[in-house]
Amino acid sequence: MSPEMNNKEQEEILNSLQGMKRAAAPEFFYARLRARMEQELTHADSGWFARLLTKPALSIGLAAFIVLLNITTIMEMWNKSTPPKSDSAPIVVADYTIATYTVYDETPGEP
Repeated sequence: MSPEMNNKEQEEILNSLQGMKRAAAPEFFYARLRARMEQELTHADSGWFARLLTKPALSIGLAAFIVLLNITTIMEMWNKSTPPKSDSAPIVVADYTIATYTVYDETPGEP
């Protein structure tokens, strides 16, 4: 307290606190607090991802995103045209075939 404050002012301040009562918690406050703490402990085992999915806005948004990705994929597959068939496949196969010779064909004339 400041040195200028006299004894009378100090008494007035202390007397103003006489009518105060102790603050009380609302009914069943500790029971609700304990239940909430126990619920957080049981949900802590499920992991952070499971706790995020319990939030409705996030889970609905995530589901909508997955549905949108599925629709986009289906539309791309639907619009994709089949590649034209080419008749050049037998030519390419003929060009890259390896002729095999037996050992008897490679040896020069034997009697």
